[in-house]
Amino acid sequence: MNETNAPAVSDHPSLLRAGQPRENDVNHRRSRRRRRRRGGGSRPAVDQVVTVESVGPDGEAAHPEAPRDSNAAPSPPAPGPPRKRFEDLTPLDPQPRMTLEHPGCAPSCRLIDLFCPIGFGTRGLIVAPPKAGKTILLQNIASGIARNHPNVELIALLIDERPEEVTDFKRNVPAQVLASSNDQDIETHINLAITAIDRAKRLIEDGRDVVVLLDSLTRVGRAFNNSRRYASSGRTMSGGLDSRALEVPKQLFGSARKAEEGGSLTIIATCLVDTGSRADQIIFEEFKGTGNMELILDRSIAERRLFPAINLAASGTRKEHLLLNEQELKTVTALRRRLINMPPHVQIEQLLNALKRFPTNADLVKG
Repeated sequence: MNETNAPAVSDHPSLLRAGQPRENDVNHRRSRRRRRRRGGGSRPAVDQVVTVESVGPDGEAAHPEAPRDSNAAPSPPAPGPPRKRFEDLTPLDPQPRMTLEHPGCAPSCRLIDLFCPIGFGTRGLIVAPPKAGKTILLQNIASGIARNHPNVELIALLIDERPEEVTDFKRNVPAQVLASSNDQDIETHINLAITAIDRAKRLIEDGRDVVVLLDSLTRVGRAFNNSRRYASSGRTMSGGLDSRALEVPKQLFGSARKAEEGGSLTIIATCLVDTGSRADQIIFEEFKGTGNMELILDRSIAERRLFPAINLAASGTRKEHLLLNEQELKTVTALRRRLINMPPHVQIEQLLNALKRFPTNADLVKG
């Protein structure tokens, strides 16, 4: 018997997958999946656990077929009108704010809440040079979301990551971790990225709030650029990047939105810079400006062992007035004006000292 969680991936082979293909995947025909669509909806049910009996011809099939479902119980249809397809949802500005601060939280959670607030539906970039603390920052964000917003579907999507980092995330991050390590092939990276975002789309169609922490958008771009299927224009830009290589990665990142009909998809993705690769720089430039939040990490701050190594002057959120109350907005504006002429490491040092004096952001704003 084989028990699995069946993500609804319309354009992929009908295999039951734990985020990415495995040798013992079970072939689950599309016709059977269609029979379990929710009432009136256009997509299969999400989060459906199906127990199947694996049967293959002579027991030797590479992907044994599930001839029948021994236990398939989709959730009952939600009351109200039929679900809309993701493409038909109305995108709005991200709001309300997704608060990260909690008792005993890392300073990064409090600084992000004030200077780079994250809303439901934010499309955010964490721009990071090597060894600037992006992994710890992502873990802190995940902890804050899990602590303050337990109803949010939290997914950590790691693409082409070091194997030990994958283990670290699985042990320390309170999220569903979908990962491909750098000892796997390009198609594995690509399929995982597409499958994970497609699953998140199905969840937002269901009216849920989803957060995807993607590390990293740069490695996703590299994988697509090295794929014969997706980098096939025959025109090469500077740095060896195919002119069509980033079409799908842009679509994946652009999926983040707040839906007027209910539900949201928030994507916080890291983007690597200063790696010595011209292609990586072009990938960053292609995505720069496509998000509505940018958090810039500064290696010169990290080299002084000051964390989080955030360049506050260069970081920010579009339309932050929708996420901060009036008093918070006044305080943040005053702080930015006061810190603007200071070097980046002095800015963060001053703010870390202020966070020590005031135990909460509310106290800091009042002070």
